[in-house]
Amino acid sequence: MDWKRFLYIVHEDEDKRHLFQKVMLRRILNGFLSGPVLTVPALSHQYQKMSSQALPKEISIPVPYGHIAGKIWNEGGYPILGLHGWMDNAGTWDGIGPLLPSDVSLISIDFPGHGHSSHSPAGVPSHFMNLVVVIERVLRHFGWEEVSLLGHSMGGGAAMMYAATFPEKVKKLMVMDFIKPMSVMPCNQPEKTALAVEQLLKIEKILGSTAPMYDYNTIVERMLKSYGNSLTEKSAKILLKRGSKQLSDGLHSFTYDPKLKGSSIISLTFEQQKAFAERLKCDMLLIKATSGPLYESQELYDEIIEIYGKSTRSFQYITVEGTHHVHLNQPEKVVPLIKDFIQNTGN
Repeated sequence: MDWKRFLYIVHEDEDKRHLFQKVMLRRILNGFLSGPVLTVPALSHQYQKMSSQALPKEISIPVPYGHIAGKIWNEGGYPILGLHGWMDNAGTWDGIGPLLPSDVSLISIDFPGHGHSSHSPAGVPSHFMNLVVVIERVLRHFGWEEVSLLGHSMGGGAAMMYAATFPEKVKKLMVMDFIKPMSVMPCNQPEKTALAVEQLLKIEKILGSTAPMYDYNTIVERMLKSYGNSLTEKSAKILLKRGSKQLSDGLHSFTYDPKLKGSSIISLTFEQQKAFAERLKCDMLLIKATSGPLYESQELYDEIIEIYGKSTRSFQYITVEGTHHVHLNQPEKVVPLIKDFIQNTGN
C-alpha cells in the first residue's frame, strides 16, 4: 500500500480523517488489533513539509472588546495578512495557504463579528472603515513595520484603504474580485445615514435572542442559497467551520454578528476614494473573476483603475474564469498568479 499517499489524503480531507479515526477506534475496541502492531513508514521530507503548511496554527489577538481570531500557515516567514469578504471568515484562504512558498507566512484573520472573533460592542454600528483600525491592531500586535496584504471582496477594499492610509507600511497589495468600495453621492448620504440608524436600532432588539437552528444539511443549503452560485458545496462547508457552531442537541446555527446586516452609517464619495487611491505606493495585483459582481458603473471602475496604474509602484490587472469565490473554489487558478507576483515584483 502507498502509505505516503494514503496518509496525505487522510490528512487533507477532514471527512476521510474522521472516518479513518472512527474505523480505527472501532477495530481497537473489537480487539482486531491484538496481533502484531502495524508499523507505518515515516513521511518523507516532502510530505512533512506539505503537512506542516497544510495545518495552520490558530491565533488570538487581544483587542479592547475581546479578541481577533485567525490562523497562520508557515509561521516565521515573510508576513502576508489575509483579509476575507463580508460574512465570510479566515477559512476563505484555506485553499491558498498550503500552496504558498515556504518562506511566506499567511496570517488569515476573522474580522470582528465574523468567524471566531469577538463581536463589536453592543450599540456600536458596523462601519467599513473600522476595518482599517483592525488591520493596524494586527500589525502592532505582531510588531510588523511592513506587511503585504491579500484581500477578497470587502477584505480587498479594507486592504486598499489601509494601504492608502499607511502607504509606508504596505509592500504588496493583492486583491481578489474587488475593484473599489461602493461610493455614495453626497446628496444621498443623509438618507443612507438615516436608514443605517433605523437598521441598527431594529437589529439591537433581537440581539441576545436565540439564533435560528438547523440540521447540518439545511445550514449548508442555506449557505449555498445565500451566496447564489458563488460557492461550491465544499467551499460552503469550509466557511461553515468558522461561521457556525454545533449545539448540544446536534443542530447548527450561524455565529455572525447580526449588526453586520446593517448599512454603514456613512460612506465615502468617489472623490474621496480617488484621494485614497492616489496615495497607494505599493506593488498591486488585482485579480477579477469573470462571473464576479459589479456594484457600480464601468466608468467609475475604469477611472479608479487608471489611478491605480499611475500611483502604485507596479500594477497588474488579471482576469480569471470563475465566480466571486474563485480563490476558494479553485485556488489553483490564482495561486500561480500570487506566487509570480510575490516573487517577481518589488524585489
